[in-house]
Amino acid sequence: MNFSNVSFEYYETYDGILGSTYTSAKTTFRLWAPTASSVKLKLYTTGSDNEPGAKTLGIVDMIKDIKGTWLHECYYDCKNLYYTYLVTINGQTNEVVDIYAKAVGVNGNRGMIIDLFSTNPENWANDKRKICRAQTDAAIWEVHIKDFSWNPNSGISPENRGKFLAFTEKNSTLNNEGTIKTCVNYLKDLGITHVHLLPAFDQGFLDETNPDSEAFNWGYDPKNYNVPEGSYSSNPYDGNVRVREFKQMVQALHSENIGVIMDVVYNHTAESETSWFNLTVPGYYHRENEDGTFSNGSGCGNETASERTMCRKYIIDSLIYWATEYHIDGFRFDLMGLHDVETMNLIREALDNLPGGRNILLYGEPWCGGPSALRFPNKSANKDNAKELSPRVSCFNDNFRDIIPGRILADTDKNNSGFIQGAPDMETKVKVGISGHVSIAHRDFSWDNRWALAPSQVVTYISAHDNLTFYDKLVLSQNNGEDYDKYHEELVAENQLAAALYLTSQGMAFMQAGEEFARTKFGDHNSYNSKASINAINWENVETFKDLTEYYKGLLQIRKAFSPFRDNTTTSILNMNFIIDIPKNVVAYTLENTINPKEEWNTIALIFNSNDEAASVSLVPPKDGTLPEEWVLIANKERAGLEPIRIIKGSDIKIPDKSAMILVDKDSFYDLL
Repeated sequence: MNFSNVSFEYYETYDGILGSTYTSAKTTFRLWAPTASSVKLKLYTTGSDNEPGAKTLGIVDMIKDIKGTWLHECYYDCKNLYYTYLVTINGQTNEVVDIYAKAVGVNGNRGMIIDLFSTNPENWANDKRKICRAQTDAAIWEVHIKDFSWNPNSGISPENRGKFLAFTEKNSTLNNEGTIKTCVNYLKDLGITHVHLLPAFDQGFLDETNPDSEAFNWGYDPKNYNVPEGSYSSNPYDGNVRVREFKQMVQALHSENIGVIMDVVYNHTAESETSWFNLTVPGYYHRENEDGTFSNGSGCGNETASERTMCRKYIIDSLIYWATEYHIDGFRFDLMGLHDVETMNLIREALDNLPGGRNILLYGEPWCGGPSALRFPNKSANKDNAKELSPRVSCFNDNFRDIIPGRILADTDKNNSGFIQGAPDMETKVKVGISGHVSIAHRDFSWDNRWALAPSQVVTYISAHDNLTFYDKLVLSQNNGEDYDKYHEELVAENQLAAALYLTSQGMAFMQAGEEFARTKFGDHNSYNSKASINAINWENVETFKDLTEYYKGLLQIRKAFSPFRDNTTTSILNMNFIIDIPKNVVAYTLENTINPKEEWNTIALIFNSNDEAASVSLVPPKDGTLPEEWVLIANKERAGLEPIRIIKGSDIKIPDKSAMILVDKDSFYDLL
């Protein structure tokens, strides 16, 4: 049916609670289906017909109620029963899962009536979100649930490998040998602030009846948005289990002062015409082309219509639910460019209104996956419109990502390279990237590609789950794509240089899990459904690449110690003084700390050399400051951290090939010891 000309604004909308609301005395079911001529509630004993005791308990008519909703109230204890709706539209009846379902049966084909309080782990009431005063204070580690612990060398117990509960094991070591820390035990030392979980809600293309198979999917195929994915639980048949174990995972990470960020995919549904949304209210929740076909701005077959009242309400309701019921610390939006600016700002406002909600991080991909039917006046939440987004809605800075190692999307181009490989004429672009692509004037060089309001809007990174891993990108561009899993000294040096660049740049710091120990997928640049063994983290690399891992740890310590690296305003950008008279392929600047000078270092100098030979640099004073007579070197080609490496006198610095140097003025460094 062609819905492109339907006037959806004439549909009555409902601003109250939807879905099933449980108490032991009564369960209320409310569904918004304004075009339905009939809705019935169907109750089951189990989540599928292939389970012991499976039977249908009955079908009851729902009453057409206010503002396009249908209502039924069960005055008995319905706990742990399963249910669907039979929705009739234009004479056709479809059985659908409640889009507001909070629990489901195996493979997500029936909703479940759940007593959420009974799923709370012990002491859950005292679990609190991580305090994060500013978006830029975050240092995020992105990981897939199955990747994290699937490899037997993770040291996680066999029953918990690839599961939510892997995150509750706190003393894991490599091969259970008791020496090299892995998983959460490892993360405690690394220095990240948040774990970003690739989609962990109920997915459409994983068979939960065989959760221990090699089958794998990143999870960008939403089926039931408000329910954890069953294949990551110990029992996908009992809807309570996945809810409880997800909470246990969050609680375990919070106990180590690590926040939990959910990757959310509200921009499209796994199915189009047969999605629960479209079967409930045909044409409403998805955008259409003029010919009535689904608009495919996601590249996955459809895109949702966030600008429509009830779709927008659904997204906000869902986020509030995850934030309150599961104590989630942040949300990363897949293809955020498919959402409209108004919706993203309303999301930020709604989260801020929660107790402690200003600690909740919000960021996303400011692009689409293809041409979208989103039209003016509803503006896309992309980089072009970043200045109309809240300063606390952040965007991935793919510009800087592509400057550092070369265009990530050129996954098969062995000749594609960036600043760290010595590509020419990249210096100005690197300066722009260091400064977060923030749209303010600067005295030292001409700006281009300025799109951000402030560093709080910028996610600075060099790799994520999409495309090649960072080390694979280096192997392809520098070693002809050979020996992805080997230690290449020159590539490790380039990796360290890249890490020093982005972890000291303006914005929120983000890394793919294992970037810090040269993670490889053996050149697989689109591993969304590759075998689990390809995607799984090889924890042996923590030992093989321990120098690289230690370098990342040191950089994270430095970032935490110096507020200007985490400034969510433009103050520190204006205090940067880039050196103009400098060799090719070298970028250097000095920066005075005006954020917190009494409790931190006063002045810092950073030098980045991507040449194959050493370079000489003459430092200049920080803007409105003076040049120290002596410096303490805290990062060079060999190591990084808070311990002094050596004292350097004067302003003339020689920096080795393929390396970074970070220097702190001697007086403030030792005054703070």
